[in-house]
Amino acid sequence: MIQFVWIIIKDTPIAGMRFIKLSDQKERERLEKFYGWLSGPISEFTGKVQDIIIEGSKYYYHSSNDVLFVVGTDLDETSIPSVFIPELEERFFLDFKEDIAARFNGKDLSQFRSINSNLVSLVKAFEQRKIEAKGKRKDLDAFEVLNLPTELQMVALVIVKMQVVTPDMVSQVSGLTVEEVDRQLREIYQRGYLFITTISNKSYYSIKPFESDKALGLITRRPAQIEPEESSETISQTPAETQPSQKEEIAPPIDLPQADSVLSSEMPSETVESAMMAPPDWDISTAGAESSFGIPSTESMDADLPNLVSTDTIQPRLVDATEPPEKAPVKKEVKSIKLKEDPIAKEIDQKHRATIIIPKSGFLPTNSLRREKAFASGKIRIPSEKNKDPFYLNTLFKKDLEHVYEALFMGDFIVITSENFALFEEETIDKLFESMKFLTPHRRLTCIKSKTFIHPKDADVIAIPKDLLKYYSWATVIDIDHNRIFGGKSSEFARNFVKRIKKITDSKEFMKEITSTVSVLLKVARDINTLKIEGHSPDLYLNEVKKAFGIAALDAGLSLSEKLIRNYKDCAYIAGFYIRKGLDIAVRAIIVGEPIVVIGDDPIDIYHVIEALSIFAPHKAINAQIWTANFAGIDINKFDIMGAQEGTDKLFKGAIKVAFKSMSCYGGPRCEFLHSFLRQMWRRRSKERPKFIREKVNEMINNANKVIQKFSSYKDRDPTKQEVRDALSAFDPNFGEFVIDLIKNEHSELASKIKNLL
Repeated sequence: MIQFVWIIIKDTPIAGMRFIKLSDQKERERLEKFYGWLSGPISEFTGKVQDIIIEGSKYYYHSSNDVLFVVGTDLDETSIPSVFIPELEERFFLDFKEDIAARFNGKDLSQFRSINSNLVSLVKAFEQRKIEAKGKRKDLDAFEVLNLPTELQMVALVIVKMQVVTPDMVSQVSGLTVEEVDRQLREIYQRGYLFITTISNKSYYSIKPFESDKALGLITRRPAQIEPEESSETISQTPAETQPSQKEEIAPPIDLPQADSVLSSEMPSETVESAMMAPPDWDISTAGAESSFGIPSTESMDADLPNLVSTDTIQPRLVDATEPPEKAPVKKEVKSIKLKEDPIAKEIDQKHRATIIIPKSGFLPTNSLRREKAFASGKIRIPSEKNKDPFYLNTLFKKDLEHVYEALFMGDFIVITSENFALFEEETIDKLFESMKFLTPHRRLTCIKSKTFIHPKDADVIAIPKDLLKYYSWATVIDIDHNRIFGGKSSEFARNFVKRIKKITDSKEFMKEITSTVSVLLKVARDINTLKIEGHSPDLYLNEVKKAFGIAALDAGLSLSEKLIRNYKDCAYIAGFYIRKGLDIAVRAIIVGEPIVVIGDDPIDIYHVIEALSIFAPHKAINAQIWTANFAGIDINKFDIMGAQEGTDKLFKGAIKVAFKSMSCYGGPRCEFLHSFLRQMWRRRSKERPKFIREKVNEMINNANKVIQKFSSYKDRDPTKQEVRDALSAFDPNFGEFVIDLIKNEHSELASKIKNLL
């Protein structure tokens, strides 16, 4: 359904209505986040209707005569680009002249007050047509075509023959322009025929209902979208950094605060409010809609506006709505190995998908660092011994206890399992949970009982039935049925600790040993990270730790420091730490939109690498499958990046791969231009890198757009080799090769010409 409609001129919202219950503050936040995606003049959005997904809502937007029309919907809505926005624009320009934007001075908003009632009428009519369309569409066949007006019959015959069409496809067959075909198809639709769905910003018309978007077999990959039924979470962080300086040349945000300051200072408050609200004498309760938000404040916009560009500038392109569809590159179908039907694996695949937007600060989003933040801030809690048995774990298990203590000390994942799930209702599991919490005074554990798969980002210790155990091959496992511990890992530090506690019989002495051990571990880890953050060499300190506590404590402290450093280091550091070889291959894939698969054992590490790589895409949201144990049935072209279990390499033919074990990326071409970019990035301090990455990537996109605009001026004739060289001479010598990658998906012919002439 439609959630809201905005109409914007010169960065000033001149009209708007919302059709769901939403506070003014929430509506302002939505506008701010939407503006964070836009970059450059409104004229850039005059091509086809574009869309983005932000926090579970889809925003369709299109510019006509310098007026920006924005329609927010839920993820199931499909007919906005083909039906509603054309009607909205037509209605608006019936009431206002096409040069209204040129004449608008940003002050007199009262002239637009009447449009709000039209918005309500349009939305009501649109929703009513949807209701009538369900099961009430008339069949269109060769005989029924004769009942249509003569001017519509040729287009109608084409769709009867082809069954499923786009305006481009009919245009090629009929010889009519795409715009005329689109108009005729919409008129046929409004007469009660056809079904419409929108996929990847293309409108498909069919004489039969669409079972699902997948049934068409015509879908090309769009990085920033998730199918409605598959969307599980949206990771979106309001940036904490201040707005970049006005000296930035690349993709500056639209200056909405400036329009706000003019309105608030030069207009009476009543006029400002009524311009964005329903008219005072209009009963909105009967209209089924609420008046829209007020105009955002200057302070909030200055502080929080993200510096991102729209998802449709991910791959620069010419604004040419008539370009035939066959000119677009055809992706080869990826043949996957068919695995045995596995309902649990399918559930894992469906539930563990995300749209990732890295905050402007360049650090991992707070909600993904729950495990790291669960460690106390340098302080050790003294657990209460009342009604607690500190020896409970030692009593149950005589062997391999060091694996459990290693996991408890270092923040690794623990799985408790049994054939008999009824056992989980008894106090055994609860006592185990309490015992583990008692043994971790330096962190706070999240313990969960579950009959379904739990991602390690959501818990520290879980209790599950044994049929789920195969999905936790990397974890430390406690088998209740056989009183044994296996899996995971152990260190000399944990083994030494177990030897010491086996000699202890007094509970107070036991707790003293626990608190002193974790105190040393946490202090060493935190001190090492402090030295890293301040840029000092830790060598002298490491030698002191080695002398005072031994090599085992030093190694454990170093291992823990690498986990906790995620709290303090930017995403580029994390990506570079885990991808020591071929980082430019991964960065290239992220920027140009080729699928990447990160393969490893531990889903939490994979998850962090996926998020870390997302920093190299400030121009789009990353569509991620954060974990899959069974790849059967998943199309890699639906995602920018995927996380997969170790051993599934052969299931991802055609994808670029990041191997966790070898800390390398392979399967794609090297790029000297990006290699140089990464060298420059590493010369900067951690806090400076996010802004540098954001500026440079936006500069790449901006320069690619300049190249496209330059070559579009040649129109039908091919440029000469010298003209190609002249066009690229203003950029880095290696940019020519990279720009081919940037534009090849949307402009394959132009990319081929440049490649042949370079």
